[in-house]
Amino acid sequence: MKFQLSLRKQWPFWVSGVFVGIAEVMHYVAFGKPIHLTTGLVQMTSALEQTLAPGLDWWSRAYQPDVHWGIIGIVLGAWLVTRMERESRSWRRYPRANLWLAFWGGLVFSLGTRLADGCTTHHFLGGISSMSVASLIFVVSILPAGFLTFYWMTKLGVGNAFKGQENRETARYGYEHGGKMWLDGIAWDMSKGYKPGRNWLQIGIVVFAILFFANAIVGSFLHDPLEGQVGWQHAIVNFGWGAAIWLILVGIVAGIGMAKTGFGTECAMMTPEISMGLKHDRKRGCSLFEGQWRISGATRYMFGSMSPFTAIFIEFIILWVAIMIGWQIFSRELPFQNTATWVMVLGALMQGFGSVAMIGCEIRTYMRLGLGYATAVAAFPGFLLGYLPYTLFAEWWEDLASATVITDVKSVPELFGQDPATQLFAALVYGALLVGLVVWSVRRGMRLTGTSFKALATTPNDELAIDFFKRNFPEDERSYAEHVKQRDMSV
Repeated sequence: MKFQLSLRKQWPFWVSGVFVGIAEVMHYVAFGKPIHLTTGLVQMTSALEQTLAPGLDWWSRAYQPDVHWGIIGIVLGAWLVTRMERESRSWRRYPRANLWLAFWGGLVFSLGTRLADGCTTHHFLGGISSMSVASLIFVVSILPAGFLTFYWMTKLGVGNAFKGQENRETARYGYEHGGKMWLDGIAWDMSKGYKPGRNWLQIGIVVFAILFFANAIVGSFLHDPLEGQVGWQHAIVNFGWGAAIWLILVGIVAGIGMAKTGFGTECAMMTPEISMGLKHDRKRGCSLFEGQWRISGATRYMFGSMSPFTAIFIEFIILWVAIMIGWQIFSRELPFQNTATWVMVLGALMQGFGSVAMIGCEIRTYMRLGLGYATAVAAFPGFLLGYLPYTLFAEWWEDLASATVITDVKSVPELFGQDPATQLFAALVYGALLVGLVVWSVRRGMRLTGTSFKALATTPNDELAIDFFKRNFPEDERSYAEHVKQRDMSV
């Protein structure tokens, strides 16, 4: 099978699972635990607070100032993709409803990360591979909120914004050729004549974000915790150049992998359920998602192909193998031993709303920020403000969490007792289940879309979507304008 990763084009979804998996292993090998993000962002917020208003302690009363090199690497990696492909995503003009949803989604999401003791990156990408009981409960809890938000947003008429990537050429194809991808043309139609360089609010937030990260980077050189100053665990003088560069590389690898595909945790885990409603009938098409919910063709194909689900489970398996080696050969404890609480469940529900409202979980939002998405730009200040309801009352939330414990069992192997052989067997069965789900998702995606394994493995999602609708619905090809005219006449 001939396959080449072109720097100028998007990549198949599964490649992102490999890239993010490699990034997770790089982090685990160096630091003994998978990637964690959201605490780093609130620590950088504390750093900004101490720079601008040293007398305040709204954020820093709960989190010491610090810098998170991994987050910076993710944004940088995604920005590098815009240079490779010679296209940012700032060309896309979003309705105000999407931007407000992104802001409030960021605010609710970041509060949810504090209550859940971790974000979706922690519980999905790291926790499932770590066989964490708390993370499995988190996953079960977050999905209903995500589905309800997805449904609600479609009823608001912004369902066409749900896309793995907002590629300019796909939107242009939908506008000019229409057919089953005419909804993809909405982005092109809305963005005609749009000049992001004149959107001063968006520019202001981008400048603020740049200064935000710059403040943390510069601060890491100025603050020396070895000389009595608190915090700044990852300051260069304390953390070292080697570790900082390694973390930046971790972020860059993950950022590039996600930005070249549209990888995300929330859409991946919602894929199997959504795909149940994506049967494309030659006579009726996809009446629910195409007609009533107005979901774009590229997205309908993405869910039907199961590719996001396949990609995230590839990441799970890669990291699970590394964790098993660390546990069984190098006697490392299983990471992410969170305690499951009802406060964590509340945090999961909040993250379910926030991740869909932002059109991306936290790690994906950093990636989208690097790509220039306006929704990610709108979500960023929401992130920072969302920490306040927790940081201002951190002790109250911690006491509430301690009083609402669901189970003290930390990992799946522990569910089967303390015997090492039994725990190993349980872990191996768990890993076999992860592998089985990858195989199942590939086969199901091939069956639902009629796409060959070779095509799924070598072709980006949007190219596959265009080919799918051309092949199966050639009689339906009409431009975006013709579809709009027909719709108006029917009304």
